[in-house]
Amino acid sequence: MNTGKVSESIYKRSVYKTIHTTGYQGNDTMDGAGLGADCAILAFDDVAFATAQAMATGKDVTVGARALQHAVNHLAVLGCMQAKATISVLVAEELREIKLRNMLEKLVEHAQALGIGIANTEVHVLPGLEKMVVNCTVSEALKDSRKLYEVKAKPGQDLIMTKWIGLEGTVALVGEKLTQLQTRYPLQLLEQAADFEKYLSVIPEAATAIKSGATAMHVVREGGVFGALWELAQRSGVGLVVDLKRIPVKQETIEVCEFFDINPYELLSGGSLLIAADNGMDVVAALEQQGITAAIIGKMNDSNDRVVINGEEKRFLEPAKHDEFYSEKIK
Repeated sequence: MNTGKVSESIYKRSVYKTIHTTGYQGNDTMDGAGLGADCAILAFDDVAFATAQAMATGKDVTVGARALQHAVNHLAVLGCMQAKATISVLVAEELREIKLRNMLEKLVEHAQALGIGIANTEVHVLPGLEKMVVNCTVSEALKDSRKLYEVKAKPGQDLIMTKWIGLEGTVALVGEKLTQLQTRYPLQLLEQAADFEKYLSVIPEAATAIKSGATAMHVVREGGVFGALWELAQRSGVGLVVDLKRIPVKQETIEVCEFFDINPYELLSGGSLLIAADNGMDVVAALEQQGITAAIIGKMNDSNDRVVINGEEKRFLEPAKHDEFYSEKIK
């Protein structure tokens, strides 16, 4: 299997089918995680809570903070803004203790900024690892689970994307490959790219989108924007048409991707959010009033096609096979 999130075919065949056909999901699961969904809603009598998890891997100091932020982002699209976190860390035998400590200090600093309490942290040293692996699970009690909005996009709706693609991948690559990148680019450009870490939260745009009439949101991450577009359409049972030239991307991301000869549209893109709404201009205006960059990049339709147009060229999207962050080109 390829490194990163398993393919859609493997997920359907060996994950989703195994869990759901056995009924082992449990009767208390209102909405379990599935393809394109990374958050579950659980209900026990008069109490309900949401839980989500995310994983990040890398050698840079942001690994733990990125895992935490992405897990919190999943809850944010449900209208949840507070949570408790459980952290699991896997590290190589060769890792120096100071690097582990620096990564955890960065994670704690990020959790404090988000107002997230860390309930438990486990660290395991394993042979054969090349990078740190951090898994974060966050949970939050729901005051009224019936108020959760419909998670499916609908034909005819505008498709909006916030901020820029490839943000998380750019941060991670600069953190890991700074010395290599400095052979071509000035330090100032690379420092600007590393500063993209400040954009990785989608909490502000999720809150604004919910208030502005959004009917569905999807966090962009592994597989890049192309992978997220496919997952949103697949989960919603709709088609879409997207104009590639409308998808925002930072120049620093383009430069980093050109250095490694990788595709920015298939690069780890934590920090961006896809939003489906009946009136996209109203949502974009509301986001911009909050200082959040957003653009209408396409439209949902009632076909089975997921199409990206670039001038006269047309590309039909397929399920994401891998994320460029794990590409063999990145040495």
